[in-house]
Amino acid sequence: MLLMPRASVALLLAASLLLGLAHIALLPPWEGFDESGHYSYIQQVATTGHWTRAGDMMSKDIDEYLKAAPANENLPGEWTYYRFFGAGVDVVGRGRDMVHATPAVPRAFAPGRLGNSAAQHPPFYYYLMAPAYLMSNGWSLGAQLFLLRALSYLIAWASLAVLAIAMLRRLRDDERMTVLLPLAIGLWSLMFPMWFPEAARIGNDSLIVLFAACTLVLLDRAARRSTISDHALLGAALGFGLITKATFLPVAAAAAVVLAVLAWTARAAPEERTRRLERLGLCLALAACISAWWYLGSLIETGSFIGSSDVAAVNAKGATLADLPKVLTRYRLVLAAWVLSVSFLWYGTWSFLQPPGISMVPFFALVAMLLVGAYRYFRERGMGATEWFSLLAFGFFAAGLGYQSLILLVLTANPAPTWYLHSISPILAVLVGCGIAGAARVFWLRQPMKILFFYALVFFPAVTLLDLLFFAGCAPLIPTRRYFGFEDGVRCVMDFPRVHDNLAVLAFPDLGLALFAAGWLAALAGAIAAARYLNVLSVPSATRATGLAARA
Repeated sequence: MLLMPRASVALLLAASLLLGLAHIALLPPWEGFDESGHYSYIQQVATTGHWTRAGDMMSKDIDEYLKAAPANENLPGEWTYYRFFGAGVDVVGRGRDMVHATPAVPRAFAPGRLGNSAAQHPPFYYYLMAPAYLMSNGWSLGAQLFLLRALSYLIAWASLAVLAIAMLRRLRDDERMTVLLPLAIGLWSLMFPMWFPEAARIGNDSLIVLFAACTLVLLDRAARRSTISDHALLGAALGFGLITKATFLPVAAAAAVVLAVLAWTARAAPEERTRRLERLGLCLALAACISAWWYLGSLIETGSFIGSSDVAAVNAKGATLADLPKVLTRYRLVLAAWVLSVSFLWYGTWSFLQPPGISMVPFFALVAMLLVGAYRYFRERGMGATEWFSLLAFGFFAAGLGYQSLILLVLTANPAPTWYLHSISPILAVLVGCGIAGAARVFWLRQPMKILFFYALVFFPAVTLLDLLFFAGCAPLIPTRRYFGFEDGVRCVMDFPRVHDNLAVLAFPDLGLALFAAGWLAALAGAIAAARYLNVLSVPSATRATGLAARA
């Protein structure tokens, strides 16, 4: 049996939990992507019993907040962070009360002046979060947002943690999913820190992580055992994933393709082929029974199968994809390529505060190493059903993001972000695990990969500090850039007590900084253990097994 670094995985998972909660505690209201829309959707479901439909407005509570306190520039508020903290004690006091004061009357949904694009999403996540909203409705807005964000993040994090633990309990010496997946899951947030802004917020992507993990495990079981119960459970996971968000469609399609191919390859055994086809039909029928009503309703109500607000906006504008050459200049093409590649690795919060582009180069190098490692691994060992499923899910998801990017390029001249790939991280972790194993066998890949693990440990605190200085309004940004000038940044860091006091107006810096310090130390210890384990993977299997047996 292959020795698995259980301590490393445990430390990395603990670090991911602590750093995620720290990110939440340090995040001002509405800094998570589309949080204002998701919050309004939850509030509407909780207080009226009806989900948000196309044309509905966001809550008036959002309007009231934007009058009193700062928010990201994607919301039409009266205050930027810099202007807010320079406006005087009275303005800052009203903002503090908006975030931290207990409301005199419990909040209730009433339509405001801003449209809610979250209406395009199925309602399952929002009904699931409604009890937490009602329980915390008498709390301050800051405390309520912390609870809703933390619950969302715990769903996503627990999905990865339980999957890793389940795989650790099934260790085999084949170095496939059961061995590599826990390590890849533990390292995921360290290698790709955009995981935190994507998962640690109010949003239905956290629930997609859960159903992605369930689908991965159940598909593996259905492929190996082909039992009725495995296919039925898989159908339920697919159905609930689809009723959570339309981005689960590529995952469902990949699962259907893999099961269909397994049935086709069993044609030499007619009974086995018939049994697999019947159970595939059961799986798809259950998924359709759970979710098809939503998509058919969206088609009837909006003219779009997935109820896309972007498609509706393009249609209202009278534009088509034929207009793409008019907006896709050479500059826009380069910018689109940059956004598509960087937004998976790090793109900040909804204020899109980003460090200089050169700081992303090591992450590109890490991704390149993983790709080379995965290629070497698959060439040596081949691909099973699980690996094919992961590759197909990634391909279908990327194709969907590509199509969405074409729509957005016509509408806004900007592509779709790729941070949504983190919502299927349990599935993509299979490919990352294979990439780690393949790269670990080659010295010129293994050693740089270790260094890049530790680069990420420096990068994430640095960009977090950049965000905190921005949220504290300590200096303006460089025009046309999303970061500070060097002198302004140094001055802000030297005046960190004022930064802390300003952060306390909008967030919970004492809690956040304590959690971040503990999480960073756990990540450091886990990264050291993981780097040592790469040396174990570099040894041929037979030699490694002999050495471990002698050690035992």
